[in-house]
Amino acid sequence: MPEKYTPGYSSNATNFMANRSVDTHAAFFTPYLRPGMKLLDCGCGPGTITLGLAKAIAPGTLTGIDREASQIQIATESAFTQGVSNANFLEANIYALPFPDNSFDAIFSHALFEHLQEPTQALQELWRVLKPRGIVGLRSPDWGGFLIAPSTPELEKAFSYYKWLQQENSGNPYVGRELRALLRQSGFTNIKASASYQCYEPLSEATEYLALLIETSAKVDRAVEKGWTDEQCLRRATPTLTAMSRALREWSQHPDGFFAQAWCEVVGCKG
Repeated sequence: MPEKYTPGYSSNATNFMANRSVDTHAAFFTPYLRPGMKLLDCGCGPGTITLGLAKAIAPGTLTGIDREASQIQIATESAFTQGVSNANFLEANIYALPFPDNSFDAIFSHALFEHLQEPTQALQELWRVLKPRGIVGLRSPDWGGFLIAPSTPELEKAFSYYKWLQQENSGNPYVGRELRALLRQSGFTNIKASASYQCYEPLSEATEYLALLIETSAKVDRAVEKGWTDEQCLRRATPTLTAMSRALREWSQHPDGFFAQAWCEVVGCKG
């Protein structure tokens, strides 16, 4: 089954990812950085974390890669606007990195491994382009650690649907807890594992992103298999999906609404 990036690249999804920064989402990795390093960011997206990392290693150089051209364009424009001259971005696949062996002092990847069908294969590529004694830092969510209140059956269905959708796209919603094992199995040593929670405030920051994703996720591929037209597929899917997205939006306005997402982090060394 081919991989598919579940969040997609809509303006809503991109804006949601752009709220992330090096301080809020890469604090576990910054103590390992030093000026002058050569750093690779895999799955850089719109580049908001990436540019913070670039500033931390200046005058070193940072290369951000993403398989989606629109994200590379956004990241490149942001670097120019912010005057970050030591960062460059290019379209590339983590399974076949366009770099020679032993190219980087450090490699970072945030919110990518939960979407990979072959994480071990990806880590083999990271190992190849990482210099001896280089460091790698990974961070991914784990859906086993969600804190949701107050909950309703429709709200639970909405989160379950997104999890199912990610699994259908060859992802693993529980990869966070497996990151340490994946690094060890790939040959990395001196592995440090940690976990943290992100609380979404305002709650609508996360719920609108999820609601829009659910509304636009009619399974057209399944419809084609069954011989349905796109219109038939949407007509059959809409009632259930609409109820889920409505539940998310209603929850976002609840005075007691609370959503905390668990993130797992690992740092390892090559050799």
